[in-house]
Amino acid sequence: MVRSWISVGLLLALAAFPASAEEQNPGFCVAPPHDRLCSTMPHDQTEFSKFFVYSTVEKVAQDPFDRFSWQMFISLNWPADGAGNPLPGPLDAGDPDTPRVWESFTTKQALLGGAPSSCGGVGLVLEQFRQSDGSVLVDQAGNFVLYETRANAIAQSYVTAQGLSSAAGQHLFRDSGNIISFPRQGMPSVLVKTAWRPILSEQDGERYLTRHAVIHVGAEDSATGADLCLPMTVGLVGMHIVSRTESGNGDEWLWSSFEQVDNVPTAGNARNINSLYAEDLFPGGCAAPAPPLAGRYAFFDPDCPDCRVNQPPQGSWRWADRPPFARQDGVAMKHPPQIVRCWKIFDSTAAMNDRWRAKLSGGVWANYQLISTQWRGGPITPIFEQGEVPRYLSNTTLETYIQTAREGSCMGCHAGAITAAGQPANFTFLLRDAR
Repeated sequence: MVRSWISVGLLLALAAFPASAEEQNPGFCVAPPHDRLCSTMPHDQTEFSKFFVYSTVEKVAQDPFDRFSWQMFISLNWPADGAGNPLPGPLDAGDPDTPRVWESFTTKQALLGGAPSSCGGVGLVLEQFRQSDGSVLVDQAGNFVLYETRANAIAQSYVTAQGLSSAAGQHLFRDSGNIISFPRQGMPSVLVKTAWRPILSEQDGERYLTRHAVIHVGAEDSATGADLCLPMTVGLVGMHIVSRTESGNGDEWLWSSFEQVDNVPTAGNARNINSLYAEDLFPGGCAAPAPPLAGRYAFFDPDCPDCRVNQPPQGSWRWADRPPFARQDGVAMKHPPQIVRCWKIFDSTAAMNDRWRAKLSGGVWANYQLISTQWRGGPITPIFEQGEVPRYLSNTTLETYIQTAREGSCMGCHAGAITAAGQPANFTFLLRDAR
């Protein structure tokens, strides 16, 4: 019965789209001419019909969402002035240290009134190294991955105007009968979460967007027992872009997830994201790919065939004051986590990645790929617990160890997000850390 319902819904959904939408409009720029890269941010994704049920991923339905994601990724990573205004000229022009548009967004710490870092506030200051489930990711060099969250001016203004930047304000907002609903008319609310790994040699950094950063480690996470301020170069390994748009079924946000292409290989038993009906999708877990493997990976060692896959480090790991930074009782990891991608990138998403990366050839952005775009395509069902399409979407640098969990999707995880006052937070964990 469930499969019949899905088939009917899918046939109706396919009728809503021209088969050659991508060929008609390559969509490198949201504004004409469309065949160029540009800094114009997409404000909406309108190629969607609320009259249809989109329950499995198909090219004609997914392409407009994936195109939106790439347009958003490029526009946010466009060189910008100090106020976040895109600079004229090409994407890769000028100094690689030039700020990008998203770097003008407000950090979560600043938005929620957190105490300034004792390391100072100039440039990129990174403090968070635990994922949402409390686990840590360590690269093959033995160093922690770090995270940062930012909000654009639309989302920032909403949080500030509604008094949601403090726990007391959130309680007042809730007790007054208000419902949290980020703006989506005109310009979208946009949240950006980034993942970074330490880059310890110039050669290692050639394939990344890199930044000069200071890592602030609190005494409780320091192997020395004292606060640490560690200046270093970091490379971008993952980026979530979450956009609440007016239509395109973006009222519950569009989830765009990008990774650097050298992060991980695909699992030997990886499944197509349309394969959802088995009782046990990954018996025994995701498996390492069969050798030989070409290239080097930041989070996978091809020379460790007996290493367990996708297992979080156990025990209490703390920061040393020199690399390798991940230490337990002063000892570095013998075998850092061995990470693989459990879900194959959908064929049409991979094809779109090829087109965009070819367009970006010669620059650092050709080393990034879209994993997928997730959106609500239909009603909640026993299989699609949030009506999400595709059903599973996990970034290997941001949700490393929950790729195959039932809640292992952007919407599935964030649907339960609440504020510090215990109120539903409109699909974002941003507000729960308010003080």
